[in-house]
Amino acid sequence: MHTYDPNYAAPGYPAPPAYAAAPAAFDPFVKVRRLGVTVIAFLALRASMRAITYGVFKVLAPSSGRVTMEQVETMRTVDMALLGIENLVGLVAMISFFVWIHAVFVAVRATGQRTSTSPGMAVGGWFIPFANLVLPCLSVREALESMGRPGILAVGWWLVWFVNIGLLSLHQTFRQIMLVPELADVIGFDTLHELQQALVSSTWWFFATDTLAWGSLAVIVAMIRRAAEPPLGVARPAA
Repeated sequence: MHTYDPNYAAPGYPAPPAYAAAPAAFDPFVKVRRLGVTVIAFLALRASMRAITYGVFKVLAPSSGRVTMEQVETMRTVDMALLGIENLVGLVAMISFFVWIHAVFVAVRATGQRTSTSPGMAVGGWFIPFANLVLPCLSVREALESMGRPGILAVGWWLVWFVNIGLLSLHQTFRQIMLVPELADVIGFDTLHELQQALVSSTWWFFATDTLAWGSLAVIVAMIRRAAEPPLGVARPAA
């Protein structure tokens, strides 16, 4: 019995083009997975800044109790550099996160699933006065739940993030004063002393909340990214 071969050509005739494989199904989560790697890296780097800063000043701290003006200037220069790096990493981390969370909601909706948060509001909610006290938490919670992950993780992250905002403002203000001594004259000794006392008493709280706030957001991104992976044994469709 003759078997039909679609690529068979009779002698003297050109062979027909080989049949192409059927195109892979569209995968709306490709961007979520790809960009997720960058977001996790920057969030993790920002989460490590407290430990990095502590380690640097532990090395630079004078071995004796006496501190020279040269050492003060060196530590001030280093602190200025660390503060600049910290702010830059935080900025890049948040910008990449905004692009990523937008992509998450676009992908979820592309699967036919309905969400109460639009892709635009997942980003814009961070910038609406008063509403930004709850909208970021709600959007991250819905992103988790849409991917089959527990939304309560977003609530825990947001509580830590919210507490860290106040501590971050306090510590950043004091660091700016130390970098610009002229500000100390404007503020006054009594106010500066009270600020320093508050800074000292909250140092380890700030260390913990800042690290946990950024680190837990990195974990949430990693969980959603992992949930966006196709099942084992299933080839990834093309974007």
